[in-house]
Amino acid sequence: MLVSVYCKDVQGGAEIRHRALQEHLEHIETIEDRIKVAGPVMGGAGAEPVASLLIFEVDSVAEATAMLQADPYYQAGLWQEVSIQEFKGVVGSWVGGRQW
Repeated sequence: MLVSVYCKDVQGGAEIRHRALQEHLEHIETIEDRIKVAGPVMGGAGAEPVASLLIFEVDSVAEATAMLQADPYYQAGLWQEVSIQEFKGVVGSWVGGRQW
């Protein structure tokens, strides 16, 4: 199952990102095999990140939630709003073309 995770940063989140970056990357390396894609959502040309987007391939939404809650960014309070939902990929190179 694919699970999309969108995490909106708190105001002034750049400092938290900087402070927790190394630990965040170390965590990501431990779950990298469960990630289809992940990275920061940029606030515009040359702007700082304003959110994070991850697509997990997991057995359940609960598994994705547990991986997110173990992330040092989550634990440091970087994200003010988190949306975790099952995602159905139906078209694109990641899903092998069209799935209809």
